[in-house]
Amino acid sequence: MDKLYIDATVPLRWGPHPPVGIPRVETAIVRQAMRRSRANEARFGKQDAVRFFMINRNGEARFLDRRELAYLGDLVEGRVSAIASGDGETLSKRVEMVVKAIRSGAMNSGKEFDRVSASYISGRNDRRGLRYQAAKTFIRAAKLIAGRPPKRDPEPDPLTDARAACFISTAGLHSLAGSGRHDDIAASLATVLHDLIPLDHPDLVDRSHARNFENDVAWMFAHCDRIITVSAHTAETARRYAAEHGMDQPPSVAVSRLGSFLKEGLSQKPLEPVAALAGQRFALYCSTIEIRKNHIMLLKTWARLIPLLGEKLPKLVFCGRWGWMNQEVEAYLAAHPELKSHLVLLSDMSDAELGWLYAHADFGLYPSLAEGWGLGAVECLDFGLPVLISDTPSLAEATQGLMPIIESDDAAGWAAAVTRAVEEPAWLQELTTRIMMGYLPISETRFSSRVLSLVADEESERGSADSFKAEPTGLKPTLPRLAPWRVPSQNRDSARLGRLAGI
Repeated sequence: MDKLYIDATVPLRWGPHPPVGIPRVETAIVRQAMRRSRANEARFGKQDAVRFFMINRNGEARFLDRRELAYLGDLVEGRVSAIASGDGETLSKRVEMVVKAIRSGAMNSGKEFDRVSASYISGRNDRRGLRYQAAKTFIRAAKLIAGRPPKRDPEPDPLTDARAACFISTAGLHSLAGSGRHDDIAASLATVLHDLIPLDHPDLVDRSHARNFENDVAWMFAHCDRIITVSAHTAETARRYAAEHGMDQPPSVAVSRLGSFLKEGLSQKPLEPVAALAGQRFALYCSTIEIRKNHIMLLKTWARLIPLLGEKLPKLVFCGRWGWMNQEVEAYLAAHPELKSHLVLLSDMSDAELGWLYAHADFGLYPSLAEGWGLGAVECLDFGLPVLISDTPSLAEATQGLMPIIESDDAAGWAAAVTRAVEEPAWLQELTTRIMMGYLPISETRFSSRVLSLVADEESERGSADSFKAEPTGLKPTLPRLAPWRVPSQNRDSARLGRLAGI
């Protein structure tokens, strides 16, 4: 393929507020593609530049115009003022900032931009109430007014170009699958598969999301030439899916391990203290509050340890928005008022604030029930922060076999691990040393460059069973394994061993 087209739907729909999770990853891919494009233009001329497009909700794709490209460049490089926290700002100032963002190019952003901006304007982080709803209505009206498309010369749909290799975003693929489009697609398509959790664990996601995801995955395997997974674990689940569905010619599957990019992006920026935690000791879990992330286990752990550890127990910090199926968490908090003084809930943090949290926490926590990678756990390691992880396979892979594992449903095991982290500073220091000596960060450039090379078919891998084994090299820890530690039998029903991950 002699042309490379990149779907920028995700950052354009996400808009100018700090990306998290999948939007953070796909924004990084677009950012690196734009940098490659500028380098190609400088070296070879415009005819060899990467081109960018977006896919509307009807599955129709179009190239971005100059104004949209300029906005996209400012957006992914962080030159657009982020809508994060409105503390200390007047209502008129907040409205002015949102309107400016919309006029600059955020008219194409999606519902998450509407929700974040409405929360920003109204000051309602719980995303409820009349003020919040009124702000959301105002934002959508402003987007409609600003979003009237200018007249443009007709240009072929990028997906109909048989000489092109196209990266398809998760949002773009969802639109293509929803529209049922396929007959006129001539380009070679590649996409990133982050996980198959809604198919493997439908009880952990909303039913409508599971149905939509199943449709998206079916379209992906039927029409994409290459699937790029973020972990070897996800690659294995992808190959299993193809085998279970009897596919004679499934897409090739290759791995580009994800890493994390938060610290890298903050290298030239000062961290911003979080006032609510200044001078406090705390343990950190950064993740959307939803059933799959298993916040309930940490709440039960803290409730169990408060009378045992007292003031020695650090505060428990949940950093993330409220997601779906979190009724158990809400009910548990209502039934355990003693947690109120030990729990801090944060959301809509800027990258600089998030970096401060990782840099100042005592230790991290990641008890998730299922993951395709585990971005928050890797972000801990990037900042040299030890993190206690669950036994979902991708977390061991993501943390490169360096961090302690506790079974996700083992309440006594989590209590014992947190107790050890609190009472044995030498253990945390030993884990910190393991990170310093054995952890190999995967940079945004390395991850994205490999993705773009796989999209453009510049690498020879064709989805063989062994294609993931060589990337990245050096995953084995350079330090000897720490000795397993045994949870005291009086604290639990069975004498399971705490253990360290191995790959």
